[in-house]
Amino acid sequence: MVFVLRIFTRLIEALVTVPVRAAASAIVNLAYNPRLGWLRYPIFGAGAYVGFAILLVYVAAPLRGMIGATYEASTLSYAAERWAATAIYDQRGDFVGLYDPRLDSERDVNSSGRAIRIARHVANPDHKAIPVLDIPEDYWRCLLYHEDRYLGGWRNPYGIDLVGVLKIPYTTVMRTLRTGRPSLGVGGSTLPMQFVRVIYKTPPRTDESPWEKLGRKMREWWMAPVVYHHLTRGGDLTPLKEWAANHIWLAQRTGGAPLHGVEVTSQIVFGKDARDLTTAEQFVLASAVNKPIILLPGSDRLNRVRLDRWQYITEVRATRCASELIRDPDLQKQVVSELIQMASGPPDPQVRPRLQAALESFGPQYAKRAEANPYIRAQTLMPTSQLGIREEMKSVFGYTWRNHVRTVRTTLDAAENLRFRDAIKRTLTQLDKRYGSRLKPGFTLDPARGGGGRRVPDVVVVAADSENRIVRYYEATSTASYFGSPFARDARTGRYDPEREGRAVASVGKMISAIAIANQGRDTHRALYVDTSAPSRGLETCRRNGTLRRGRRAEVAFACSLNAPIAWRTARVGQSQVRDLIDRLGFTMPPTGPNDQPTPPSTAAVRGFIAGAPRRVHHMASTVLAAVGGWGSEQLGQPTLVTEFVGRDKASTKKLEASREGGLRPSEVIRPVAAPLVAKFL
Repeated sequence: MVFVLRIFTRLIEALVTVPVRAAASAIVNLAYNPRLGWLRYPIFGAGAYVGFAILLVYVAAPLRGMIGATYEASTLSYAAERWAATAIYDQRGDFVGLYDPRLDSERDVNSSGRAIRIARHVANPDHKAIPVLDIPEDYWRCLLYHEDRYLGGWRNPYGIDLVGVLKIPYTTVMRTLRTGRPSLGVGGSTLPMQFVRVIYKTPPRTDESPWEKLGRKMREWWMAPVVYHHLTRGGDLTPLKEWAANHIWLAQRTGGAPLHGVEVTSQIVFGKDARDLTTAEQFVLASAVNKPIILLPGSDRLNRVRLDRWQYITEVRATRCASELIRDPDLQKQVVSELIQMASGPPDPQVRPRLQAALESFGPQYAKRAEANPYIRAQTLMPTSQLGIREEMKSVFGYTWRNHVRTVRTTLDAAENLRFRDAIKRTLTQLDKRYGSRLKPGFTLDPARGGGGRRVPDVVVVAADSENRIVRYYEATSTASYFGSPFARDARTGRYDPEREGRAVASVGKMISAIAIANQGRDTHRALYVDTSAPSRGLETCRRNGTLRRGRRAEVAFACSLNAPIAWRTARVGQSQVRDLIDRLGFTMPPTGPNDQPTPPSTAAVRGFIAGAPRRVHHMASTVLAAVGGWGSEQLGQPTLVTEFVGRDKASTKKLEASREGGLRPSEVIRPVAAPLVAKFL
């Protein structure tokens, strides 16, 4: 044991003394060697810089990576979570756009251009990217070839390239001579160093001073080993590849922010999912790193730069990947041919023709910007329905839904729903002209007249198909109240709490009475119900507010929504049976009165005192329609705006799928033999 300890201590001693002795020898033999004359100074400087580079790459970087990753791993994970965007696809599978993170809260986005402290983390200025499911392999190979081909090798074992560091003095001298002023040279920026630029939003600038550039380079050297260690734990390069596919700037929206990541850039530039990219297209995106594609034309000068940039990407950088990375001559020839065809002109942003037509018809002022801006595109094509989709996601995950949901495919046809929305708005304008004088002061039905002291009521028009997939959706406001009242959503978690819902359902509560009465099997539509407020004549009409006690036919009572006779009959069903229906349909009983006397369920149902979101009322109506229509044997979930979704991981996807299971089986709520009578009542 003592022998082993002695060897270990001598090894530590050698590790400390050998560099010191080497440095002392260099100083004596170079810096103080009179035989070298004035050359001893540049030789010593060069030797010192080489020693600095070796220590930086092979000693400082591994130590910094292993030590820094222990306390900065959560910061990097937090940054990656904030960067994740959620994509929206419509019913046909066409890309609609991205959720603007500002739709939720300031915690989801930092667009201030400066770092903001949130809890125990610092939120640096954000970018947003759709997380890739499968890393495009040809993109990764070409990216590695151009940007960091020695990653993990002897030249770059821990995120800093030795040759890149060594060539900085040479490039500094050459740039200074070329520009005629002091200019710090460039070194090989590795992928981890480029990730640092993304994290802190510090890309190179043409106007940065030498000292600013030096400070930026030092920060990159400081953080790159930490990033590399964090993304390659256990030798698994998958996280590193994911960051390379998600977080690098690949395209520039003319007059707007850059597009990051393969997935969203693929949708805008090529109009397809990243998994469908050809080898040539993957090479193009990889070659756009540090030379981002310029989208949308502009001035003559910009157009020239745009074309030159595109041709350099396709004809030079991407073609080089094809010639160096593809070994099959036939495949190489095919890819090069495709690249030559693409090089004829820079790409215009891709939008499906029907969505382009919808943009130009219903949002002409935003149509051009929406082509290359996925946020504006989503807001124009789905101005309020995307808020409803968001509420569905929040009902499962709360405010953190972005960390779990990668893509959402909605049940709506975006173009058709915009036409429906426009028709509803025209109808509301006509109704306002006809009945506006009857509204309370300060209210208007015309959406165009809202604001400036005028409020628009929260008009909701929603239609669903037989499987409760919503096919038309309109809300006059941006509160998504179809999915529940805003005050019924937990301010702490963001989830909707049905128990906090205070919106009474009014006369539609009589649907519960119709179901309860019909399920007993004792009545017909001509049965007489006692009305203690009956008129003296016209019992077959909707006359009410009389003082007599008379029998009124059931079909008249339901057709005219007469409270007294329906309440009389519902009470005789039994309060427990009525309460069971209220609970099964997802409604909330009203709070107790001033004397702590609970409202009887029959009274609550008939008079519409029970509370529920419009979505619950819609679900109840669809349950009735399914039962009377003869297709009540299948489970019927609540109406939904989501037909398909993909989680950020398997657990998220499973949780989303579980949230859509269950529902009601209409035949278990409404007995099959009772369905004809329910149809007559309603």
